[in-house]
This record gives sequence, structure tokens and C-alpha cells, in this order.
Amino acid sequence: MIPFKIHCIDVKNSLQNYIWLLEHTPTHQVAVIDPTEAELVQDYCAEHGLELSQIWLTHWHKDHIGGVPELIQDKNIPVYGPREELSKIPFISHPLEHEDEFDFHGIEVSIISVPGHTLGHIVYFIDALDVLFCGDTLFAMGCGRVFEGTFEQMYHSLSRLAALPPRTKVYCTHEYTLSNAQFALHAEPDNLEIQERHEQVERLRMLGQCTLPSTIEIELKTNPFLRADSVEEFARLRTLKDNF
Repeated sequence: MIPFKIHCIDVKNSLQNYIWLLEHTPTHQVAVIDPTEAELVQDYCAEHGLELSQIWLTHWHKDHIGGVPELIQDKNIPVYGPREELSKIPFISHPLEHEDEFDFHGIEVSIISVPGHTLGHIVYFIDALDVLFCGDTLFAMGCGRVFEGTFEQMYHSLSRLAALPPRTKVYCTHEYTLSNAQFALHAEPDNLEIQERHEQVERLRMLGQCTLPSTIEIELKTNPFLRADSVEEFARLRTLKDNF
């Protein structure tokens, strides 16, 4: 049995952030991904007997890094994050770029550069666990807004993620699945798999349940942005979604 477990903290903020924690179960040490707020992480770790040992950041937006200064205060906790955003995230101790790798309790964590949402955005892929922590690049049934990069960059970034093994579980950072599903239905009204998934997501959200993780396989069938076959088609969809 693989000695790792993934925990989810629902921030319950207006942006609907999730904070993911990857636990090495024998030691109860965790890496926290994109901690929005420090107190939520500290309280969760205390309640579940976890020890924060690493912080992994995908990009510089405040809802992804807001908790870091307090979490590392007076502690020697390594902070991993995008080298290209060091000027905006000065507390990164381990700057990372495309195809870098590092170790977390014997598993290899691979970095994929995915510019578009921000220019330096990176994601964390763990092949041994079939896990992708992808911040605001790929969402369940959607993708992040293109704030700093170009449509072309974002299209190629999503293509990189679409090429990962289909079994890869997708842990993005926001609970946007229902609104994404509504847009996906609008974009592909005849897609039966989108219709079915929209119903599933609606049921989960009515019960207040998390719709994540997804998988690359499911996204390839139900995510219009991963299904776009050209930059032009992607740009058309993204512009439509921005005004949906």
C-alpha cells in the first residue's frame, strides 16, 4: 500500500479555494499546496496530528500564497515555487522551473511549466501516485482565466497536461466545477458525457460536497478547453466563457 494520503481543506471563501495537503502517513509529515490562510492549515494539522514539512506554490496570486509568511515564521520550512515569480513570491526557498524534480519521502515530484494564467505558473506532477496539483491552470470541466500570458501559451500549457497519463488525478484549487459544467453544456450541448457529468456535479454541490479530484481521462471527455483542437478554437471558447 502506498504510504501517502491527500487531505482537503475547504477555505469557504468567496473564491471557493481548496488547500490540499499530501501526507506521508508513516511520519504524518505533510506538504501543503497553495495555502490561502495560515490558521486553517495550522488548525487542521493540530486536529489531525500532522506536521507541516514543505510548502508547494503554483503561482503568485494572493489566494494561493496568503498563508505562507505566517506558516514559516520562526520555522525552517522549505517553500517550493516558480523561479519566474520570485520577484512576487520572495519567500520561495527552492525556486523551480520546467522539468525540475525533487523528492518528498521517496517519491519524485516533477515540475511542469504552464504559463497562461500567470507567466510563471507551474504544476506538481507525481507519477508514482497518479497525482497532479495544478493550481489555476486546469479546472474540472474548465481552465483558468488568461491574465498574464497569451491564449497560445495557455493552449500549449493545457496540451502538456492533456498528455499526462489518463489515470492522473487532477487536484485544482477552486470549486468552480458547477459553473464550468454549465458552460461546457452551452459549448457542447450534444455531448452526452457532459450532460451526465453536469447532473452528477449538480447533485454533489446540492449536498455541499467537493467535486474533486477529477482525472485527465474524464477531462478529455468533458472539458471543452482540453477538447479544443486549435489555438483559435481555444481562444474562442475562453472569450465566450469570460463573458458567460
